[in-house]
Amino acid sequence: MIFYFSGTGNSKHIAEKLGELLNTSVKNIADYYDEVTTLKNFSLDVDNEDFLGFVSPVHSWGLSIPMSRFLKKTKINYSGKKVFAVFSCGDNCGKAREQLQEKLKKKSGILCDFVCSVQMPNTYIVMKGFGTDSKELEEKKLKTAEEELPRIADAIKNGKNYDHYVIGTHPFLKGRIVYPLFMKFTMGDKKFFADENCISCGQCEKFCPEKNISLKDGKPQWLGHCVKCLSCIHRCPKRAIQYADITKEMGRYFYKKQEVV
Repeated sequence: MIFYFSGTGNSKHIAEKLGELLNTSVKNIADYYDEVTTLKNFSLDVDNEDFLGFVSPVHSWGLSIPMSRFLKKTKINYSGKKVFAVFSCGDNCGKAREQLQEKLKKKSGILCDFVCSVQMPNTYIVMKGFGTDSKELEEKKLKTAEEELPRIADAIKNGKNYDHYVIGTHPFLKGRIVYPLFMKFTMGDKKFFADENCISCGQCEKFCPEKNISLKDGKPQWLGHCVKCLSCIHRCPKRAIQYADITKEMGRYFYKKQEVV
């Protein structure tokens, strides 16, 4: 069983590809949100599974809020030995690995020593100084990822070492100081809005994994529990969703099935 969270599709693709290669089922943790957020002792029994895996994007050099919440509130029953985690990151991961390992061990008593990262196209565009990759770099990352995933699956299946976790520079500063500040002060959704190009298609509402958007008079309204996955802004077919005055000229990206040659 592979549990994943994904906003713009990178982690979803990684999870589904690994599921195919490992012949194991794949589950979106958003399917459990009602139980995870309302029950104090929500538990899942996956003891009959050959594998237990987690796939998540890196948010500000740390673990994404949805995956962090899932691991904190869910008791996972698994006595097998093949436990792994794979992070999708634009560049590097900081302390995401340690955060996942700590939460998984504390709640479920499960050790996860196999942790690696896969570089995927950048999606964080709601802060000045960040942005999407060039088309050339985007294609290069996607091609490299497709070559890398079978090697990761082989290592998981056969108990091989696979030392490919890009921690980056200043991991303590980023993971233990920047990450908590980022989570505390940047999670609000008040600066999101739909401009005059909005056609009321409802894609933002449909694809928001947090169910944080509803349409009112045909226009999206954000409901106050955003996790900055940016699914809405990247999936809007008319580039109508904006964040403050930052994103008007920014690129957009979400994962589409690639024809890799």
